[in-house]
Amino acid sequence: MRPLVKKILLFLSLALFSDLIYGQESYWQQEVNFTINVSLNDQDNILEAFETIEYINHSPDTLQYIWFHIWPNAYKNDRTAFSEQFLKERRTDFYFSKPGQKGYINQLNFKVDGINATVVNDTNNIDIIQVLLPKPLAPGSKTIISTPFKVKLPYNFSRGGHVGRDYQITQWFPKPAVYDQKGWHPMPYLDQGEFYSEFGNFDVEITVPSAYIVAATGVLQDAATLQELKEKGKHTADGNTKVWHYKQNNIHDFAWFASKTFIVQYDTAVLTSNKIVDVFSFYKPQSKGWKESIAYAKDGIRRYSGWLGDYPYSTCSVVQGSKNENSGGMEYPTITLITAQETGKELDATIVHEIGHNWFYGALATNERTHPWMDEGMNTFYQKRYETEKYPPTLSKKKSFLGNETSTDEHVIFETLAKIKKDQPIETSSTDFTTTNYALAAYYKTSWWMKKLEDELGRDQFDKAMHSYYSDWKFRHPYPDDFKTSLEKAAGKNLDSHFSLLNKMGSFDTTQKKSLKPAFVFNSLDNKHNYINLSPALGYNYYDKGMIGGMINNYTLPLPKLQYLAGVLYGTGSKKLNGFGRVSYNVYKRNYHVSTALSYNSYSQNDFTTADNTKLILGVKRWVPSVKLTLFDKDSLSTRRFVAQWKTFLLNEGALDFKTIYTATDTFDRVTTINNRSYINRLSLSVSDNRVLFPYSLTVSTDQGKDFIKTGLTGKMFFNYSDGKSGMSARFFAGKLFYLKPATTLVRFRNDRYFLNMSGPTGYEDYTYSDYFIGRNEFEGWQSQQVMERDGFFKVNTALLGNKVGKTDDWLMSLNLSSDLPDNINPLSILPIKIPLKIFADVGTYAEAWKENPASGRFIYDAGIQIPLFHSLIDIYIPIVYSKVYRNYYKSTITEKRFLKTIAFTINISKLKLQDVLKDIPL
Repeated sequence: MRPLVKKILLFLSLALFSDLIYGQESYWQQEVNFTINVSLNDQDNILEAFETIEYINHSPDTLQYIWFHIWPNAYKNDRTAFSEQFLKERRTDFYFSKPGQKGYINQLNFKVDGINATVVNDTNNIDIIQVLLPKPLAPGSKTIISTPFKVKLPYNFSRGGHVGRDYQITQWFPKPAVYDQKGWHPMPYLDQGEFYSEFGNFDVEITVPSAYIVAATGVLQDAATLQELKEKGKHTADGNTKVWHYKQNNIHDFAWFASKTFIVQYDTAVLTSNKIVDVFSFYKPQSKGWKESIAYAKDGIRRYSGWLGDYPYSTCSVVQGSKNENSGGMEYPTITLITAQETGKELDATIVHEIGHNWFYGALATNERTHPWMDEGMNTFYQKRYETEKYPPTLSKKKSFLGNETSTDEHVIFETLAKIKKDQPIETSSTDFTTTNYALAAYYKTSWWMKKLEDELGRDQFDKAMHSYYSDWKFRHPYPDDFKTSLEKAAGKNLDSHFSLLNKMGSFDTTQKKSLKPAFVFNSLDNKHNYINLSPALGYNYYDKGMIGGMINNYTLPLPKLQYLAGVLYGTGSKKLNGFGRVSYNVYKRNYHVSTALSYNSYSQNDFTTADNTKLILGVKRWVPSVKLTLFDKDSLSTRRFVAQWKTFLLNEGALDFKTIYTATDTFDRVTTINNRSYINRLSLSVSDNRVLFPYSLTVSTDQGKDFIKTGLTGKMFFNYSDGKSGMSARFFAGKLFYLKPATTLVRFRNDRYFLNMSGPTGYEDYTYSDYFIGRNEFEGWQSQQVMERDGFFKVNTALLGNKVGKTDDWLMSLNLSSDLPDNINPLSILPIKIPLKIFADVGTYAEAWKENPASGRFIYDAGIQIPLFHSLIDIYIPIVYSKVYRNYYKSTITEKRFLKTIAFTINISKLKLQDVLKDIPL
């Protein structure tokens, strides 16, 4: 063997041998120890502080810089990752917050071993910086980093800040990002998406006005104050300020809370190992339901310790925070904040869930941002085990813990999302989850996955494996592969197939074909059956009067592919039987949805009384076959969609037939009813984005009838006002009608109802019967004042003219504006029931206005007051100013009760959409 070859082989052998020897010892993690002195100025809501950091480089790499998180800057302006994510969560409170409600961190002056350090701002996030080290930090070396800092505390939009004089001080100090085997992990502060920080020891002194009680991470060092809190639930307020000194080892974060009104409870939890844990509860005087909080905390500590291993610290505190509808609580080492308002079992579950994070997050410090399931989902599994064992189902109830017969709300919503291909895999980062899927996949589905793992291994073997995982990785940073390896080693079993489920969409439910079962009104959330729902049905229109009947449907969650609804209604006025129904078949894919449907309606739409006092009722039968394609963005977080839809309206309308009858001795008129058949083909294309700021839609719709083609473009946009609650909606319409044959007088007369209208069309002009009208063909009375949103959508109407103002068989354009009025100038705000008020304005033009001697000016307008009722299910419009042509019409035509007769209203049944009711389900 050649000498060179021998040397190469020897080198390779040594390298391989070295990997075998040191491969198992390759894990390392950095150590970051903090000393912080901080003072609270409760007049200006400011923290002034100084921190000293001992950074020990246990990595095999030489460090040239250290990434730092300065997360208070997330609240500095509306261009941060936090602000952008809030908008995606449909929250505008921070975006429109006042300058005084925002927060920031400044007055930083980093020194490394006493030498001024250069700071480089991250190019994308103002809450991330890079501190350049004056000299490289070699493996095994340490350095001392110090800086003063000042924090302007924000209003408590997310996890930290203040509400009045109650303080939640979280994510408040400059903190190094994690450096591990995968590299650096700098990350901006987010509301959805938690944290990843280095372990170390904390020594923190907190100076506050003496009236405050402080609850904080770690062990209070002042023995006298600690004893007072334990025995009296309060402390002696001597002097102007008081220092609260806390220490805690082996943690990766520090949080504290301050209030003048805290009630303090204290007890101890004794574990089976005889370890004693001090347990504190801090809550507000009016919160009677919190008296049991200390008992809930103790019970959770004991049970989790038995299932996983001893509680990792010597103290545990539970703090009641201000109400937060978007979060039940938030965990920090040794302390948790509870913002849910429940009591009893619900409060118990929330407290125990947050305390459980001392295992899953506190000791097992996973990367929560990238792998949220490793803390939230695992912890949810144990929370559900806790609830099931502590509050077992009664004999009258079925089981309720995962894999059971009775479905929970979260299970139903998850199964629905999975069925329509809108769920996401468990192994998804926090930033890529939709808000709904974050709760369902990271929490609920993971707990289900854990239950399946428990069932596969058996509870005893599963608990031993989880004990081993906790023991192996306590106070370390495990990744999913580490968790899998630990379990396989403890269980002695290959778990590849089970762990592969983490990356898959869909349900774990293996239930086969379900049997049919009738249910009255709606189903009872039994996951074993497909339900046929039976319910009463009611209706009303001017001609049928009250209608009563029943309907049958299979609309239930999860949504079936084949959906149907059918019903009958008896008209008490018309004495006729009416019907309605719809059947659709749906194909759900991740990026599109195809629905093929057929609907049917029949009801009375007009009446007529003959000379001999015979009342004739005219009905309509309407069949609508349709195909609808909805395309979604590949980005799951996007709210934009494209819709293409084809509908054919097949109509059979009752009409009057007037005939003159001649006899040998007399001549008389006879009125009978006939049926007119017609059709309309409609193709519509639309793009919309239902984002929380400036949502919009753009629709091009083309109708084709026997004699014409009519096309229209409708654009809508909502402009948010700075209060975050109100705004102005704008609607633009442009339409054009084309004849398919010569436009003779007869052809024009025959197609009159299809013309473009500047005014909102009446029931007669709703030629596809797409809107609900109380008195569809009334020309007098309040029913005649109903219009629909289409074409020009002016709120003034000249229906009694032979040739309506703004009606055209050529082209038409209009702009409609509607703006909210502030409550302080809304005269209806004095009412006990809140009724909002808006102002509207319309301007438009049409073909005839540009011809010689037009009846109106080239541009016409109207404006007035709008009263939206029931979230605009009904809108009432009171025109106040309008063009001269309308004024002349009202003066000459309407002589009595002129003001009342100018009022128009719409009834928008289309507002009652399934996706508006089921907001968590992106239909």
